[in-house]
Amino acid sequence: AAFVAQMQAALPNAKVSTYIDEKGLSQRQTYQVVLNAVVVDAGFDADTPELKVLSGLSGVKAVYRDYKYHTDLYTSTHLINAPMAWDMLGGQAMAGKGVKVASMDGGLHKDAAMFDGTGWSYPGGGYPTNGLGLTSNNNGKIIASRAYFRWWDPPAPGDENPWPGVNGTSHGTHTGSTAAGNLVTDATFLGTLLPPFSGVAPGAWLMSYRVFYASVRGDGSFHTAEGISALEDLVKDGADVVNNSWGGGPGGIGAPFDAIDNALVNAAKAGVFVSMSN
Repeated sequence: AAFVAQMQAALPNAKVSTYIDEKGLSQRQTYQVVLNAVVVDAGFDADTPELKVLSGLSGVKAVYRDYKYHTDLYTSTHLINAPMAWDMLGGQAMAGKGVKVASMDGGLHKDAAMFDGTGWSYPGGGYPTNGLGLTSNNNGKIIASRAYFRWWDPPAPGDENPWPGVNGTSHGTHTGSTAAGNLVTDATFLGTLLPPFSGVAPGAWLMSYRVFYASVRGDGSFHTAEGISALEDLVKDGADVVNNSWGGGPGGIGAPFDAIDNALVNAAKAGVFVSMSN
């Protein structure tokens, strides 16, 4: 609060930035878990002069720019010899048992076969009965469904949910199923029955944090600010693992000079296994 008062005295047009969540509510972009920070909206034309003013305010350790990040994926289970690991665990169904895997990507949908909730129940130990976020997308396999939409570039029609709409990327469903998709035995492709397949850890719960969406401006990327909001939530929600099949941003500046790198390091320090696209 003291910082915001200082900021507005120095930059009268500046304000704390917000995003629109999975329930359509506006949320302030302030962080206390993976980064001690606040996102400042100083106007679309803000640049070096505003950055210098903010850097000079009392208590400010660093000011970071907001960068874009893009989806990335290569290949999956047989490349990493997952079947051998399944044998060591006592079978495919045991892989990931009791582990909560967060997908920070384009969103998961409860009706996808690899996320079928039949036979699943929510974690114990005080975990909410219907999960977290937009509970209508939770089903026992998916236990959290959150979204992060820019107020200044909202979702295109049909993409206002924590799962991808007709214009949204299927990348999150693809990578989420690669990580922890259920065993599927009856899938067909062009009329041919496929061999049984699953994700690497079919016994794990999934948590969906939608940062990639089809926007009204045609921008399918996410920005630093939304990414840190998602990391903040998934740490607080108790994720054990986060899958990040994305990259881009500042092009490898790296912590401590990049805000999201700092947040990722701090998520790892908080006990979350952070898996990044290479």
